[in-house]
Amino acid sequence: MAKWDENQFEVSLGRLRSPSGSRRAVGFFEQVSRGARANRRESSSGRSSRSTGRPMAFYRQVVIKASIKKMTGHGYQSLRKHLDYIERDGTDERGERAKAYGRGVEDSDFEGEGEGQTKSISRFAERCKDDRHHFRFVVSPEDSLRLQDLTEFTQDLVQQMEIDLETKLDWVGANHYDTGQPHTHLVIRGVRDNGKDLVIPKKYISQTMRQRAQDLVEIELGPVTQIEGRVRLAHQVNSERYTGVDKSISDALENNEIDLSQPVPKGRIWYRQLQAKRLQTLDRMGLAEKLGSGQWRLEPDFAQTLRDMGERNDIVKAIHRSLKEDGVRVGLVTERNRFDPNDRTAKPITGSVKQFGRHDDTREGGYIIIQSLNGEHIHAKIAEDETFETLRKDQVVTFQPHQQGPRKIDRSIADFANSNDGIYSEVHHVTGGGNVSPAYAQAHVRRLEALRRKNLVSRNQDGTWRIPQDYLQRASEYETQRAERMPTAIARSSTQTLTQMERARGVTWLDARLSDTGLEGVGKTNIQQALANRKVILQKMGFKFSQDGQLPVRSLDKLKAMDMNDAAEKLSEKYKKPYAALGKNRSVEGVYREAIERPSGKFAVIERSKEFTLVPWRPVMERRLGRSISGRVSAGGISWDVAKQRGLSR
Repeated sequence: MAKWDENQFEVSLGRLRSPSGSRRAVGFFEQVSRGARANRRESSSGRSSRSTGRPMAFYRQVVIKASIKKMTGHGYQSLRKHLDYIERDGTDERGERAKAYGRGVEDSDFEGEGEGQTKSISRFAERCKDDRHHFRFVVSPEDSLRLQDLTEFTQDLVQQMEIDLETKLDWVGANHYDTGQPHTHLVIRGVRDNGKDLVIPKKYISQTMRQRAQDLVEIELGPVTQIEGRVRLAHQVNSERYTGVDKSISDALENNEIDLSQPVPKGRIWYRQLQAKRLQTLDRMGLAEKLGSGQWRLEPDFAQTLRDMGERNDIVKAIHRSLKEDGVRVGLVTERNRFDPNDRTAKPITGSVKQFGRHDDTREGGYIIIQSLNGEHIHAKIAEDETFETLRKDQVVTFQPHQQGPRKIDRSIADFANSNDGIYSEVHHVTGGGNVSPAYAQAHVRRLEALRRKNLVSRNQDGTWRIPQDYLQRASEYETQRAERMPTAIARSSTQTLTQMERARGVTWLDARLSDTGLEGVGKTNIQQALANRKVILQKMGFKFSQDGQLPVRSLDKLKAMDMNDAAEKLSEKYKKPYAALGKNRSVEGVYREAIERPSGKFAVIERSKEFTLVPWRPVMERRLGRSISGRVSAGGISWDVAKQRGLSR
């Protein structure tokens, strides 16, 4: 055997990673990072570049979106939905299902992928079930495409968090590549390794965590050079979105005007030139106007206009990526196909869901694209509410335009005030013989409180309200301003897809359409085919159609009764009580137990002492789970009030 030579030493460079353990020494790279942070602080304070002419400092940016979610109420169901979202199909580098990783997966008794991985992440959710809260993060490095491994970067970041917070963390992560910027979803249990609640300081979440992430990127890729930084800024000159150059222009505005003819510090001429070129671009976009040599006037809302423009462009790009993956021609969807809920001529548009998602996971709001009844592809920005979380392809939804003018409750307030010398009184509204419930009067007060915060109405010392003569006009302007930044509202009668509706034992959207207009006004779409298939199935079930091909209205009542009886049969076994159908024009009282999804819609189970009934579900009920509730049913719908506990619990 050859003799070992101690002078022989081979070096294999690997990826630089954070050291393990609870403490670490301050090494070279940490010193470099600290120096970079100090340089950034000096630059951000406005001392270095502007006053001394030193070169502008650039750094690796990382966007982190953070939220803390409580586990009370529906917290567990919300967590399960979120974990399903981060593991959903079409999000990894190959357009397949995202692979979860982290201590919440690795420490389980499973090793592998596929179904086993899903079970493993489910066990993570089970461990969170009795926690007080959990943390959700979206980590999006600007240079994520240049990182060698996004998974290792995330592991390093969590390891650094463990050092800072002095505890091991139970966590799962998943990398997404379905937006323009690859990013990581990170979920951390709200429990320390000693079993106590994990509390992360607000300052750590808002500042330190982002700084840790930026340092890790800088360690791997190195500091941003002057040339690289200037090239990045130059790319912003023609951007159709709000940029860092726009912010510097906005900060220098006085009465919406900026003067670039002033002397420039040494080393900053190039940046002044960038600002001038950006202003020329804004001029072509109609957002700026040149007044003279170096002098410009900006539109008051130019910044928000650019933000909205960038968001719309991102949505269109996200839709194109999604449709391209499904083999659909991307030219079908452009900015001209966007549904604008604030357009005064806008009308509701109904169609089947073709695609949905988020254009940027670091910001709130999702998008949805539908194929309308006439076959046109329409897209809109929507809120991330309960409807968005339960969306599926081929569900039928309706885009709703925002209400124009004052609300119905505003007219009620104005009518009462006109009859009472311009005063609204909650007490008099209830006791004045108008047959108004306390809950309805409280809704008026909540509306007035919202308007008071905008200085549109005033409250008297005795609790009454002074209603101005132009109240309806003020309320209308308030609604217009409020709606400008609101996403499109969507209506959905059922969570069933078109295929499920075709075979359903209940009244579906297809049945309502067949009863109303039949196949009239429907182009060659999947909705047209679903209507034809449903008609055949209904005929096999014994339902008759009129000579003009429409389904009689009484058939809808029979389908709904069939659906309620099917649901009652299962629920009777669960509650050990008989089902009592809810008749027309009667009140109902009982304990709200749960909500169920049926082909005919969403219903609430109301339990009484000897029986239970099913009523149309309303969002307000979710705050009344397990409590006594009373409602009034009429032709106009159903309204609910919370009643006093009457010992009706099981």
